Amino acid sequence: GYYTPCTHPKMSGLLRLGRESLVPPSASSFGSRNSCPVPGTLINMNNMRGLQNLDVEYLLREEAKKILHDIMYGKIEEDPSLLLRFLVISFADLKNWKIYYSVAFPSLVFKSEMTLLSLHSASLVLSQEEAKSLSKSLKEWRSSNETAALPFFFVDISLDSSIAIRQLKDWKDCQDNGQKLLFGFYDHGCHQDPGWALRNYIVFLSLRLKIEKIQFLCYREKRSELDLEKSLIGEASFPPPHGWDYSDYVPEAIGWEGEKPGDGRKEKKLKEINLESMSPERRDEEQQLMHLKLMGWRHFPVDLKNLSGIRCLLLGAGTLGCEVSRLLMTWGVRKLTVVDGGHVSMPDVLKQSLYVDDDCGVPRATAIVPHLKERCPAVDVEAIQMEIPAPGNPVSPSVLDDCERLQTLVASSDVVFLLTDTWESRWFPTLLCANENKMAITAALGHDSYLVMRHGAGPGTRSGNMDDVIAQIQNLSTEDALGRQRLGCCFCNDTASLFNSISDETVALPGLTSIVSGKAVELFARMLHHPEGIHAPGDMAGMDTEHQLGLLPHQMRGSLPRCDLSTVISNSSNDCTACSNIVLSEYRREGLNFVMQAINQPTYLKDLTGISNLIKSDTCLKLPASFPVNSGKLSSARCLLLGAGTLGCDVARILMDYGVRTLTIVDSGCVVVSNLARQSLYTTKDRKTPKATAILEHLKERCSSVEVEGIQMEIPMPGHPVSSKEAAGVLKACERLQELVATHDAVFLLTDTRESRWLPTLLCANENKIAITAALGYDSYLAMRHGAGPGTNSEGSDMVAAMNKLSAEDVLGRQRLGCYFCNDVIAPVDSVSNRTLDQQCTVTRPGLASIASGHAADLFTRLLNHPDGIHAPGDIAGKSSERPSGLLPHQMRGSLSQYSLLTLVGYSSSSCIACSNAVLREYRSRGLDFVMQVINEPTYLEDLTGLTELMKSADYSRVEWVDEVDDEEFADM
Repeated sequence: GYYTPCTHPKMSGLLRLGRESLVPPSASSFGSRNSCPVPGTLINMNNMRGLQNLDVEYLLREEAKKILHDIMYGKIEEDPSLLLRFLVISFADLKNWKIYYSVAFPSLVFKSEMTLLSLHSASLVLSQEEAKSLSKSLKEWRSSNETAALPFFFVDISLDSSIAIRQLKDWKDCQDNGQKLLFGFYDHGCHQDPGWALRNYIVFLSLRLKIEKIQFLCYREKRSELDLEKSLIGEASFPPPHGWDYSDYVPEAIGWEGEKPGDGRKEKKLKEINLESMSPERRDEEQQLMHLKLMGWRHFPVDLKNLSGIRCLLLGAGTLGCEVSRLLMTWGVRKLTVVDGGHVSMPDVLKQSLYVDDDCGVPRATAIVPHLKERCPAVDVEAIQMEIPAPGNPVSPSVLDDCERLQTLVASSDVVFLLTDTWESRWFPTLLCANENKMAITAALGHDSYLVMRHGAGPGTRSGNMDDVIAQIQNLSTEDALGRQRLGCCFCNDTASLFNSISDETVALPGLTSIVSGKAVELFARMLHHPEGIHAPGDMAGMDTEHQLGLLPHQMRGSLPRCDLSTVISNSSNDCTACSNIVLSEYRREGLNFVMQAINQPTYLKDLTGISNLIKSDTCLKLPASFPVNSGKLSSARCLLLGAGTLGCDVARILMDYGVRTLTIVDSGCVVVSNLARQSLYTTKDRKTPKATAILEHLKERCSSVEVEGIQMEIPMPGHPVSSKEAAGVLKACERLQELVATHDAVFLLTDTRESRWLPTLLCANENKIAITAALGYDSYLAMRHGAGPGTNSEGSDMVAAMNKLSAEDVLGRQRLGCYFCNDVIAPVDSVSNRTLDQQCTVTRPGLASIASGHAADLFTRLLNHPDGIHAPGDIAGKSSERPSGLLPHQMRGSLSQYSLLTLVGYSSSSCIACSNAVLREYRSRGLDFVMQVINEPTYLEDLTGLTELMKSADYSRVEWVDEVDDEEFADM
């Protein structure tokens, strides 16, 4: 920081902090020769409890020790600014735009008796000639300072009244010359007493210069000149202190703002800066980007500048286009161009996440713009209604204009997303991207399978003269500009001619769109952060990578029925109909004449590339026959969603697309701006509205027939003890949750914290209800179904006997599958209070929630259509299944960094803190008294289930801990 001498008769000078305050001292410039630098320490805590728990007296003493050390070892003479220090402790509550702080200016307490012998205005002490000479000398001395002013100096007044200003390091040269000395300092104060800087100055003069009596000058200004009226000259005496020269001496110090000697600081209030007055638009944008900045703080430095400046062209504003555009905004992309030739139709409203009933009949290119702006006002979005020219399709009168427009759009964009419904509509954009060497991402849906891939770079040339266009056309290389074999495009495995498939409608499973969109956007973000960008080689699952965002695959192919995800690498094909050298050469030679010929004569591309006699490859996505979905079961299923945030919005929307028409949604929070792009249903008009209220309107405007109830309620949680005053309200919430679970068929656990899932898990096990959990880590996710509740070994109707004879099996005699808590060895505790900001905001990669939500909703649908329902055994990927719906796993655990998808089976643990017989028996015996005890004493669960004894008997010396696992992610997963 820096300060200037007092310049106002009624206002003290301030210590100022600016942008330059965080620059290393060697590079900093305080911008004024009259500004005195002051070194400081900033301690910024991650939460309020951390700030309140700081040992402020210890911190102050540590700063005082630094000052004393610099005095004793001669550093002050070389750098007088070290005699003044400051300390700032703070908590930046960025979510609420407030900063809480306190400042200390450490002053050493001089224990020896100090006597102020005199203190007068400088105008009364100095003669007229001395005053004039002093003012001139100070002005010349300030001008001679190359950068900042020196806060301490001394004034050498000779017998002839001539004056010289000298630095402290010149002290030895001026001793015993008989001249008058004034020890001066820049005084920030405006009162009749000297400012705080004099305290440490006297300690320095006593300990270092061995002086016991001085005259001092408190230098103050008026219009950048010495103010003789306000400046003070005084005289003070002070005997030397004892013991200060010991190496282990710790001086006493004061200095917290508002503190006086002998005061305590416990009752002092922190100062507060409220930043809500800044530009609302800028504040909203900062909040929208907060999760990316937190991601950079905790995990990986996100290139926000590159993301905000990159131009993304989205071809298609339908099912995939809506999700991809929203997720791109969540990743910080602010320049979007969306091209689509269709209109919003009633059947599409549930599938296409941004549109509502009122958009029906409106061109999608028109309808999508306000929906994107509602979620992110800062986005610059251009929408163009245009059909993409495609081989084999009927030629419209404007086809040539459309071709030229698409050429311009691709050339002016940085990345192109191919999100159209038909294969042939991707041909011309693919050709243009290869020709322009543009990033291209393809996302394609089958009925229950998908493809996500990035296209390889365009070809390099073997011609040395790059200005020779003909040579460039004739000498295209099979390698890219870096000399690597080019990766393929989405047509490189398609050895058949293109055909008109507009009549074929892609009927994809509802959860598939979210999964594919999430993976497409994450692939884009990963490629953008790769140092080689479009030229990056393809990674395969299982490879090692040191990059924080993980692997960068070429292609991902997945299947929901088989529960698999594979990464594939394929190089550019010599006979590809879109990116091969022969096609690109012909396009560069003939331009749009070539394109028009390909559009009008579908066999032309086949003949040109020489694949007329080849058999069609079997690698393209097919549309398999739909598996029979029991629409009656889905429409009558009553689903309870606990959580209306990022996961809750997506799951609710996907369930309606599957046909669910009865939803109850529980949430206690309100919509905040920072979550608008991540929580797919909310808009700016919902800010500060309870999520349980806001979500109702958005679900209704997509499906008027849905019966949806929103309940604003905090779910009671272990580790969150309640006072006697709060007990009645918490008990009422427990009773309400009991009733909700009992009256619904399925419960989705979509909350942010582990402990909030405990009571619903217990209730579902007790009521034998379907329970689906979706949980997010930073770049990994879990989607699982809980096992059935226990059967009993009692054949009678004796309730007590039934409680005492709970079985380890379900009612079908099968070993029960586990719940979310079955692998835990500790009870859930409070993970909400005083969490750091990145924990409060659940920092995850933006595409992750869509992927987890899609899997969770799909898992529920498969479970509901299984003949054994909740009692169905868990399937493992790779196992054959005769059911049309495919496999029904117990757990799916996925990783974006490794591009892996694991299916796991875990059985109910006899020590589980939520679904074990011991816990269920206690709950059935004591009811909510048991629940209230757990809320106030979560370790009671460990005692009850035997985990306490298990932990005591464990041989900890044999446990190999994995340090790199994120704590929050470990707890969630």
